[in-house]
Amino acid sequence: MVAVLAYLWWIKRDKRRSPLTGKLHHSPGEQLRTRMQEHADEMIGGWMIMSLSVPLLMLAWALQFVPWQQLKVGLREGLFVFGALIVFAMGLRSFLCHAALRRRAREGLAAERMTAQELNRLVTAGCQVLHDIPAESFNLDHVVVGPRGVVVIETKSFKKPPKEQGDNHYKVQYDGKGLVFPGWTTTAPITQAIGNARWLQDYLRTAINRDVPVTPAVALPGWWIDLGKGAHQAAVRVFSPAKRGAQFMTEPWFGAPLDDATRALVVQALIMRYPDVG
Repeated sequence: MVAVLAYLWWIKRDKRRSPLTGKLHHSPGEQLRTRMQEHADEMIGGWMIMSLSVPLLMLAWALQFVPWQQLKVGLREGLFVFGALIVFAMGLRSFLCHAALRRRAREGLAAERMTAQELNRLVTAGCQVLHDIPAESFNLDHVVVGPRGVVVIETKSFKKPPKEQGDNHYKVQYDGKGLVFPGWTTTAPITQAIGNARWLQDYLRTAINRDVPVTPAVALPGWWIDLGKGAHQAAVRVFSPAKRGAQFMTEPWFGAPLDDATRALVVQALIMRYPDVG
């Protein structure tokens, strides 16, 4: 309990803010997924009770016959205590590790859902939008198949620093090579987006026997994108999906027209990546 409370206190010390604002729409079956997770948690609790019931009751029964007045603490008892501490430390390490990963996954999920609900508006402009497409050992967050080409989008969630750190606490600069956040820089999302586009282009070449250009993009929901020199000519587009941030995919200047037959084949090839029902 002390370890868990200390962990929660450590988390609250982080003054960074979520970049997301506004309403997060429910995806289809959201309430059912929540209920399924609740039932899964209850199943795990029931399984733990079944697994521990006999050992705990036998331990309680056996402790009645321990001659406590004759009990001596020696090397053997010390080894058992040491072993218990080792096992506890292993469990605590696993708890902290997975708690951090779960928190990052929850933030990433919220960012992907926010991006998805903005991308879905492109349907009225003749686009087809698919989300969370399984690849080889990774997934494509979003793919937009529109009249002006195919765009694969990698969504990233980065927390904003406290407002006290300056007027640019909500801005990220993009020069076509990397992302400059307040206090740090990274090129990893750009590299990942390029890799995703290369994989998708190779997959489509094999699946539909056509060379279809794929544009890589990075979505940063909640951030103000400050485009510098070279950003407009860069291979990777970086945008904030809020409001009209994703409308560039439907603009006449964005790319060469993609015929309806090729678009239908691309969508069908992407749908084939999803797992079968049941």
